[in-house]
Amino acid sequence: MHIGDLVRAAVPDASRVTVRRAQLGAFGVTTVTGDGRPCTVDGLDEPLERLRELSYRKGKGTWFSCELEFTAGSRGYACRADGEVMPFALVEPAAALGELTTFPRDVPPEWLIAALPTAMPFGLPVPLLDERPWHSPFDERRPAPPITGEVSYAPAAGMTARVAGHEDSEPVPGRRLLWLGERPDDPDAGVVVLTVHEGTYYLARHPAGATDDGLRSLTLDGATLRAELTPQAADRLRTETVFEVRLDLPAESMATVRAAVPGMLGRLTDGPELLGF
Repeated sequence: MHIGDLVRAAVPDASRVTVRRAQLGAFGVTTVTGDGRPCTVDGLDEPLERLRELSYRKGKGTWFSCELEFTAGSRGYACRADGEVMPFALVEPAAALGELTTFPRDVPPEWLIAALPTAMPFGLPVPLLDERPWHSPFDERRPAPPITGEVSYAPAAGMTARVAGHEDSEPVPGRRLLWLGERPDDPDAGVVVLTVHEGTYYLARHPAGATDDGLRSLTLDGATLRAELTPQAADRLRTETVFEVRLDLPAESMATVRAAVPGMLGRLTDGPELLGF
């Protein structure tokens, strides 16, 4: 997501931007094209190296080449990675050794074994194989980027709410809650929950996540509730920066939504802008 932010800021007019990274050991090359034309985007090396580190799997290594594709108007991406094919036509012995030292593999590709030096290059750092300082316990809880293969991310742009509910101070004193659901009595259905408690709001989307900031505005436009979010809040909710809830509700529930939102958020000193209520 950070790579996408850097790309969108540097190439705002491109409808499609492709970032390609090839790396072996400490040697890496990044190329960027926007609508087929070469582009210059600063600051990509560090997050790409971080992505490569987080992709490492014990005994399996990490990718040698990775291609990320971003399209205009979306925070989504497509990723293609390859952890077997040579990333460069010529593989330096020091790079091959550095690769297997930093990212050990039980069964390295034959081309990587063939490129190893016959003697240890003088001055090459050799980290301990069981030390991987780039990992933390929290990293293991996240879906792993691929070593070889494809993965894509398509954030949600909206949902249709057919049921709604409102709670005021029950069962938690001082808490107000509004929820909008796709289907009644379905634990797997999409749900958006807006909560205000002790001067703080929380916006959650089941089953994606929640945020307590980054809600810039809420707009009621006819039968559509539109949330404008910062990129960071959108990523936590796994949505686009504009998320629309189409309100397919009876008149009584629509009146509840119209009254509940300003009653909950209108008193907050740093709350989102409310439009159309």
